[in-house]
Amino acid sequence: MIRRCLIRAVHCRRRGWHAEAERWARRATEAARQADLAGHATLLVDLASLWHGLTRYAEAHECARMAVESSAAEPPGPGRDGPLADALVRMGDVERRQARYATAEAHLRRASGLVDEPDRERAATVRLALGVLCKETGRYDEAETHYREALACLERHGADHPMRADALHNLAGLAHARGGGDPAGEHHARAAIEIRQRALGPHHDHVAADLAVLGAVLADQGRHAEAAEALHRAMSIFRERLGADHYEVAVCQVNLAHLDDLQGRAEEAGRRYRDALRIKRRALDPGHPEVERLSALVRARPG
Repeated sequence: MIRRCLIRAVHCRRRGWHAEAERWARRATEAARQADLAGHATLLVDLASLWHGLTRYAEAHECARMAVESSAAEPPGPGRDGPLADALVRMGDVERRQARYATAEAHLRRASGLVDEPDRERAATVRLALGVLCKETGRYDEAETHYREALACLERHGADHPMRADALHNLAGLAHARGGGDPAGEHHARAAIEIRQRALGPHHDHVAADLAVLGAVLADQGRHAEAAEALHRAMSIFRERLGADHYEVAVCQVNLAHLDDLQGRAEEAGRRYRDALRIKRRALDPGHPEVERLSALVRARPG
């Protein structure tokens, strides 16, 4: 029952039918609450990932917690440690998204201790998650170390490994966070786009995420027209694939608003900032740092 509902929910999300996807995800979650969860950790991690993609973080947290409890009850060994690490990574990612950074890091460090080096994809996944956490908490050098370790793991599988694009995307995002217009950021973003377009086609939401980070690094270099083009393309895909009120649409709106301000379009920038704030308030807790920063920015604007 859980698997059947999950498959239908994933299908609906891929088609852009978000209300229907959420309905099937709720049915899967309700079935999980009533089931014997032994041996179902992988299914629960997939369900938590689905809720995370729908920006329903309370539901994602619940499913990840059930996955952790299900895995932890199994005897120690490779059959337990891999699924438990996957569940802890998802728990850590949900906690990070809600700005509970210390708890997120504890989950991710525990996951790291469960992963053997030969399990390269899982090792890369943990390192990427730790890198994102370090970037968001201002530990940029540590973030870069995690990203490059993940990239080294994945490059042993070949230059076109799909997860290699994740590492390149994150390195581009780190270049943007550091500022200064580092040209390496553009190189990483374009390499990620190339890998993902070959694997997924030009209209996938992962391609849109790479376009969004490309837009951000181009803006850092003062290439405003190119940055706006990349961000508009990204936002169009996000709206088509994920819906007009998805968190990633808000990220694009903030970056486009910044470009509007730089080019003297204050009224348009204000509209974009307000729209981004509306979306982020739906997706994140009221006290989340992103919500607080954006609220302060909107309040400080004239008019």
